Amino acid sequence: MVLDDLLKLKTAITAVAATEAGWTTLTRDGTTGQVVVDISKCPMEGIPIEVIYTIDTGTENGNGTMIVTIQASDTLATGYITVATFPTITQATAMRPAGRMVRRIATQKKYIRSVITVSAGTGAPSRLFSIHAGIGMVDDDSVY
Repeated sequence: MVLDDLLKLKTAITAVAATEAGWTTLTRDGTTGQVVVDISKCPMEGIPIEVIYTIDTGTENGNGTMIVTIQASDTLATGYITVATFPTITQATAMRPAGRMVRRIATQKKYIRSVITVSAGTGAPSRLFSIHAGIGMVDDDSVY
């Protein structure tokens, strides 16, 4: 059972410009804004996860990519498996827009966390991310 309507997996503290490995504690990281969330298993209909990201402020004309995944585990520090992968965020030449993506996850694992994988390519992408899990959010699997 989810204990709150909106659980923040990541807050926009600093821009992500390199891969952020998954966090392994219930205490929020003061630098990255990451935290492991105890969901005590999903409700039957699953939990929507929302990813909001800002405009890319990295290298102009780069071809870097960013991929956000959600991982789940029954133990706090180990055993995480990927339960959702969001579409790749690319670093376009002329247009590097902000965006919002939503995916619904269903897992019987106790903990969830976010991981952001960055591939710099010929340029370094850099974006702020906020990642939320919540039972009162949009209930479709869409990219807006």
